[in-house]
Amino acid sequence: MGYALTVTPEGTALGTMDLRDNGDVLACVSGLLGHCAETGVVAIFGVFAAPILAQLARTAEDIRQRGECVEPKDGDGDYPCFAAWNVMRSVEGGKPTFEHRQWLGIGRLNQDSCRWIR
Repeated sequence: MGYALTVTPEGTALGTMDLRDNGDVLACVSGLLGHCAETGVVAIFGVFAAPILAQLARTAEDIRQRGECVEPKDGDGDYPCFAAWNVMRSVEGGKPTFEHRQWLGIGRLNQDSCRWIR
């Protein structure tokens, strides 16, 4: 897909946040977008919790109404998000293991869409 995947401690911490309310969701999304801006990330890959998926849907609606996607630049823009299509490949009675079949685009996040979380 042309991306180089990089795992950072900050990104991992954001991805493992316990999202208990909208305040947590706002902190996670804002932190994620800030981390992207700081590190020059142009796309987000991972496993997304339901409230983040809802945010992706809201952002998609914003983009649809706006009529265009804006590529991320200097922390602004719409960050494409990808989730892994995992296939379980575990031996009978063994530890569960997964194989990434492929990455699928599931939406985009941006700063403007954070207004929906407040």
